[in-house]
Amino acid sequence: MEVVTTAPAVRRAALADAARIAGIWNHEIRATLATTDTEPRTVASLRAWLAAHSAAYPVVVATLDDEIAGFAALAPYRPKPAFRHTVEDSVYVDRAWRGRGVGRLLLEHLVDSARAAGHRSVLARITVENVASRRLHEALGFRLVGVEEEVAVKLGRWVDVALYQRRV
Repeated sequence: MEVVTTAPAVRRAALADAARIAGIWNHEIRATLATTDTEPRTVASLRAWLAAHSAAYPVVVATLDDEIAGFAALAPYRPKPAFRHTVEDSVYVDRAWRGRGVGRLLLEHLVDSARAAGHRSVLARITVENVASRRLHEALGFRLVGVEEEVAVKLGRWVDVALYQRRV
């Protein structure tokens, strides 16, 4: 039997995607330093999170072979009006789909979405240990603008967080 692999496609996330997004995100929350989040997400909380995102702050999914391989989101950087043109990105790829261009496709889509929404800068806060995400962001024109030392505790240890920025 021949395995057919289609090219990944990006679409806006739907409420029906909440369970799959929870599966991807919760693995990273429980087992890795890919996120500083420590509390798993419920499907209900993710439905509310998805419903709260507007076109200016989209949540998107990448599908590959009719399966959600990853998701990404833009979020306001800070609630103060002075920061209204700055957003923060999040990109998560299921471990089974890594190395296939899914993360790059998602991040390219977020950068394009940020530009289309009139944002000026996209920021990414990435744990220093998450080398794959740091390289992805660097490959797409993000530059390291600082490192916050020992600002998070995850999996029983202090974690440094690198701050990346790209102007759009």
